[in-house]
Amino acid sequence: MRWFFFFSICVLCVGCNAPRAVVSHGANAVATAKTSGVTASSWKTIARGVVLREFSTKATVQDLPVAITALRVAPNRVHIVAGAKLEAAAWLQKTRSLAVVNGGYFDTQGRSLGLRIFNNKRTSDLHPADWGVFLVEGNRARILHTRDYKALRDKGKTHRVLEAVQCGPRLVVSGKFTQLKAQWARRTALGIDKNGQVVIAVADGELSFAAWQKTWRDDLGCPNALNLDGGGSTQMSLDAGKTVREIGGGWPVPDAVAVR
Repeated sequence: MRWFFFFSICVLCVGCNAPRAVVSHGANAVATAKTSGVTASSWKTIARGVVLREFSTKATVQDLPVAITALRVAPNRVHIVAGAKLEAAAWLQKTRSLAVVNGGYFDTQGRSLGLRIFNNKRTSDLHPADWGVFLVEGNRARILHTRDYKALRDKGKTHRVLEAVQCGPRLVVSGKFTQLKAQWARRTALGIDKNGQVVIAVADGELSFAAWQKTWRDDLGCPNALNLDGGGSTQMSLDAGKTVREIGGGWPVPDAVAVR
């Protein structure tokens, strides 16, 4: 556990990697990671409406390969699940999902930190932080800044939100990198590609924020992407019949992102 964010007060979370983010419409200010390129693979269908891509990148603190596992699905296949504290494999079984990754930050009592909405039901409240909100409205997904979501909520325009998770920092905004501190960790994030499809990915190894941003914009083709909890929280469980993947984390998590 460590301190991760200051917004008037300090908040303690488990396994998070969330520095204060500043949206920059210029070049990425972090250039400390050495980028050796990407070993690419193509997307392949592993279940109806579910596409998988696996590749590696060497943009790490030790210049070692880091495996990236990504899924691409329609927005209506994405659900936020909460109400227990489980590892990804247990979340997969409990929710009868096809794939599960860890969700957002949580406090020292193991409670979800930030907004969570599952099936149009809010399970935790919006946190006043410089983060973002991934949300699903029917068959449309969006990523908004916390303040923009709050503005919509205050105007009574969020009643159609079926699923939502608040976390941060935002990695890519309208195709531009946000300005982030140089940090390395295992990573989990959500993105929306140019066709409106949702991409969910984990980096199973220590990756810099600069490399993670490049992965999302340039390798996964997402002009908008939102970081989820990382470090020991990063985990994935996937069971699509002939395609099974298990990426273990360091501890159970109180909410998760599921693909059904």
